[in-house]
Amino acid sequence: MSSTTTSGSPDSTDSPEGQVILSHLVNRLLQREGGNIPVERVTLRVSDYADLSDQDAADLIDDGADAGIYTLNRSQSGSATIAGVSPQGPEPQVITDAFGELQHDTGADFRVISVVTDSINDALHDAGYDDFTALASASTDDIAGLTGTLTESRAENLLKEAQRHVPVGHRLAQRAAAYYSQRSNPDTGLGEARVTDLSLVTESVGEPRFLAEGWDPDDERGMYVSNIGRNAGTPVPTGLHILDNPDHPSVPKAATHPDANYDALPVDEHGEVIPPAVPIDPRLQLPLDELIAKKLARGLVPVRVVGPRGSGKNYLLKYLCHKTNRGYQSIDVDRATEPEDLFGPLVPDGDVIVPRNGAVKQGLLNGDTIVINEFPVMQAGAAITLHRLLNEGTLLVKSHGELVEPHPSARLVITMNPPTREYRDSEPMNSATRGRFRALEQPYIQDVEEEVETLDRQVNSTDIVVDRPTLRKIVQFAHQTRQNESWPTLSTRNLTILCEHIEDGASPKAATKNELWAVAEPNQYPEDAYETLNDYL
Repeated sequence: MSSTTTSGSPDSTDSPEGQVILSHLVNRLLQREGGNIPVERVTLRVSDYADLSDQDAADLIDDGADAGIYTLNRSQSGSATIAGVSPQGPEPQVITDAFGELQHDTGADFRVISVVTDSINDALHDAGYDDFTALASASTDDIAGLTGTLTESRAENLLKEAQRHVPVGHRLAQRAAAYYSQRSNPDTGLGEARVTDLSLVTESVGEPRFLAEGWDPDDERGMYVSNIGRNAGTPVPTGLHILDNPDHPSVPKAATHPDANYDALPVDEHGEVIPPAVPIDPRLQLPLDELIAKKLARGLVPVRVVGPRGSGKNYLLKYLCHKTNRGYQSIDVDRATEPEDLFGPLVPDGDVIVPRNGAVKQGLLNGDTIVINEFPVMQAGAAITLHRLLNEGTLLVKSHGELVEPHPSARLVITMNPPTREYRDSEPMNSATRGRFRALEQPYIQDVEEEVETLDRQVNSTDIVVDRPTLRKIVQFAHQTRQNESWPTLSTRNLTILCEHIEDGASPKAATKNELWAVAEPNQYPEDAYETLNDYL
């Protein structure tokens, strides 16, 4: 049973003052801790908020459990933990003062914003700002000068912080409305699904930009220059040409693009796509974006990227395709994948049987960068059908009776998890196939500050969801999980989900515990990591 902030049993108004304070204290502790809390911890803390002894508090909890106020779990040793509570009556001010205001949007006290004084709070209300939603939608010009101390810079900081206090439901509704409008039929105004027949998407990607602009092939303006991660201070040209059609259907789009979808790349406050956190290949000791781009610059050279789940393999590849305007086709395979799933089946057309192009074949014809995920899981027979493409750069589709020479911009990348215990269900790659790839490793980000910076730009790009110090503690703890094989591992992707839970209203510790539980394997016990989590949050 989870905690709740609504009044509990019908006789809550008759509850003694101690029980009211105690129930709301438990409610706040459950929210902050993210789960069960020992009864002993509550009884030791209650004296800070009410004139109750340890024994008085323990008796109230026992009485409250009988009355349905508390849900207790008792171990065989006799110790008890509180798993849920129905808070009694309104929250006492002493609890609100200790834990902060509960999220609400009426009669707002703007003094919870660090730069707001009593006079500024009064001036904002006098100006008609009655809640955080209205305040957050104001401009700097609207509020600067309302008092002598409300300068333009202070007003700017005030509005940024006000965004954090807007109920998340309001923000989610606005985002959903914007997306729905974007995906609506312009003639009817109604939302609609989109179905794309990949075999009919025959538009080739753009031409290399250097040709269109009349530049030399080695002009850096026409190629991807690695200027992120370790290369931020000393950009490195990679030779991977930028194509001249950023609006091609297969090019990954920024979230601000008119054709953006759910898989669009997130942007920062300036509308620029947020770059990935780029790890260093542990053996080659070069940034991975630089390495992959240089491999892709060599033509149809097959590349294999090995990394744990959630380390950002696909995001990095999408980012490279976005920066170079290259088509991106991501294909997930499994044990049931057959060659016709890759290249297309034979279908009847009147009295004859004709080939219908699959995603891989059509992508090669269009000049896309084809990314095949979890490649080793695919049966060896299906993988072997790609050997000629990997060796000679041409694809023989026996069932179609065709020898395909791909578009000169076509590229092939496969991704896979490392052969470790955590991924024991993955099949080892056939050695004959494995040797045909240039293999690169994408580990989790080793530098805490680099991962904090990347997450900060992703989760706080439009609204401040998690403050920087808290984000740093979460990342530090995640790095601990990656070093302990008996704990569930929190990947970079898991951390973005964790921050989403915080935006929904969960405490950082509760969100972290939930994500540990969500990714735990059957032989792992997330509770084992909770004690260490207490050192961070």
